[in-house]
Amino acid sequence: MQASLSRALRSCVVLLAALAMFSAPADAATRRAFVVGNSAYQFTSVLANPVSDAQDLAKRLRDLGWDVTVQLDLSRGAMLGAFAAFTRQLQPDDLSLVYFAGHALQMGGENYLAPIDARIESEEGVRRQFVPLNALLADLSRLSRTRIVILDACRDNPFTQGIGGAEKTRSAGGTAKGLARVYAGVGSFIVYSTQPGNVALDGTGRNSPFTKALLQYLPLAGADVHAVMRRVRADVQKETNEEQIPWENSSLIDEVAFPAVGAPPPASPRVADAPAAAPRSEPRGMPPAVVQQYHYVTGLDPKGDNFLALRTGPTPADVRIATMGPDTLLKVHESRGPWRRVELIDGMGGWAHSNWIACCRSVAVPRPQPAAVPVPAPRPPSSTTAPPAAVTSCDELWFRRNVIWHSHGYCFTTTRARQVFDTSSCFRDQATARAAMSPANRAAVDALQARERELGCR
Repeated sequence: MQASLSRALRSCVVLLAALAMFSAPADAATRRAFVVGNSAYQFTSVLANPVSDAQDLAKRLRDLGWDVTVQLDLSRGAMLGAFAAFTRQLQPDDLSLVYFAGHALQMGGENYLAPIDARIESEEGVRRQFVPLNALLADLSRLSRTRIVILDACRDNPFTQGIGGAEKTRSAGGTAKGLARVYAGVGSFIVYSTQPGNVALDGTGRNSPFTKALLQYLPLAGADVHAVMRRVRADVQKETNEEQIPWENSSLIDEVAFPAVGAPPPASPRVADAPAAAPRSEPRGMPPAVVQQYHYVTGLDPKGDNFLALRTGPTPADVRIATMGPDTLLKVHESRGPWRRVELIDGMGGWAHSNWIACCRSVAVPRPQPAAVPVPAPRPPSSTTAPPAAVTSCDELWFRRNVIWHSHGYCFTTTRARQVFDTSSCFRDQATARAAMSPANRAAVDALQARERELGCR
């Protein structure tokens, strides 16, 4: 259990570091980073690299003009106190970044970062001895318009079963459950060092595979944060033989790019308060931003969990698939009693209780830069509405089925699917991707699989 907890906390440290690295546009803004590396765990396995990861990231950020607070091997009290001191410096236009390397875990849909004095004795003990990530995100969302959070931590739950494996990872558990998906409101960019259902490696050199790649690509002056993460993801995937694939959750509206060394952050366009938003310059060939109306999360108790659960169905018993912090933007598509079927800004959907959903905000949403997608080996069917019974090609059936999975954020695990579909922004395992599908989509997938079996494709 000690080795698993150590891995998870280290992953969390990397997350905080990445957060500090991204620059958000602001008028007379300062780029402020809070970097934590926890290695010397007292009641679980010691991690070799979080401290050096945090030190190296802090140096790189300072070289890029960031105001950096770096903290190493923190107890729970010291971690909370240092973060409170950091947030007191924040101004609304500042770009804030938080990076955490060390152990972490999820419990009941909420993520927890492990201080070095944390013990795992019970679920209630986790709440008392770990640091809830949602609490940190709530403060960041309240105090700065643009936030970057980077977690280099494993995402296992230690209450499922015992620790397995000898290689050190940054996980606090033995069965890979992954950190829960979280939303911290519009203007957030949250980076995880590995995909759901997996653990982040500590590494055999001075840095973890994730932080090593992050240090390499942060100095790319002017590179958009998504472009930087695509490069980081490719390097980590290659170095770990595809065992670890970083991913991110973005609710950024404006472009956020890394600055040149010593360059001030650019002035930032604000979220529109009315449909008459000021004109913005757009990349050549791109249409201007479109003002859209969004509902948003509000009224949460800051002394409680301070998040709204996103579930697979309209009851408290349905599976929690994400947590949404204050100011998270969403579209409401359906009502069922006090519950609302909603869609988040990145396309993720589910059900949430209406008590904490308000209307409305006008937001100028630019059209995103289209990602480069490999040309599929099988050609798409001539008619996407043709029934499976009319299709006789195994390749065509395979492609049509996986188009549906891809549209719901599924992270493919086979080499063939990864070569055909762009997985740079995937975020769901098979269970949560299927839960997010409409009944018609699920029926289509089942019909295509049945036809594949009938033809002997599977």
